Amino acid sequence: MEDLILNVDALEEANQPFEADLPREFLDGILRADPPTEFHAGGAAHLRGAATKMGRKVLVQTRFHVPLMGPCKRCLTPVRLEEPVELTRTYAPKEPAHAPGERRGDDPGASFDPGLVDEDRYSGKEIDLTPAVREQILLYIPPAPLCREDCLGLCPKCGKDLNEGACGCDRSVIDPRWAALKGIQLQKKEK
Repeated sequence: MEDLILNVDALEEANQPFEADLPREFLDGILRADPPTEFHAGGAAHLRGAATKMGRKVLVQTRFHVPLMGPCKRCLTPVRLEEPVELTRTYAPKEPAHAPGERRGDDPGASFDPGLVDEDRYSGKEIDLTPAVREQILLYIPPAPLCREDCLGLCPKCGKDLNEGACGCDRSVIDPRWAALKGIQLQKKEK
């Protein structure tokens, strides 16, 4: 997506604002990719951010709202989520490749630099924010979205939405796999 590509040479040292429109089709592509989610885009999103050039590194900070629609994990009614998604990343240029066994002058032999853990790499003159935006959107999706905190879900026998009222099914029957636990007597510890 062209709007999510920053030209490093055009960036200034101070916070340089940028904006990008994230169309519904783009968001649905993220949500339906492999592995797909149960969500779809509830509309388009508008991303606003700032990029700061720090020598050869670039700090990118964005905040945007993504309208998502998906099923409640208990009762399957549609749930709309629209909370802010934040993204803060530091991008550093890829270093030139070295021959196997060759050491760089500034590398005392260490193969891991903890200072580089939170940095993404870019090559050439452009930074593509698409992978980072995709990652943040997917991380934003809750594992078990609910229509409301006290959602009662569906009756396991008849499938009625218990938020609309009781169904009258007898749910006191214990699953035979758990029946052996019914006779266990727990004792309280005295202090």
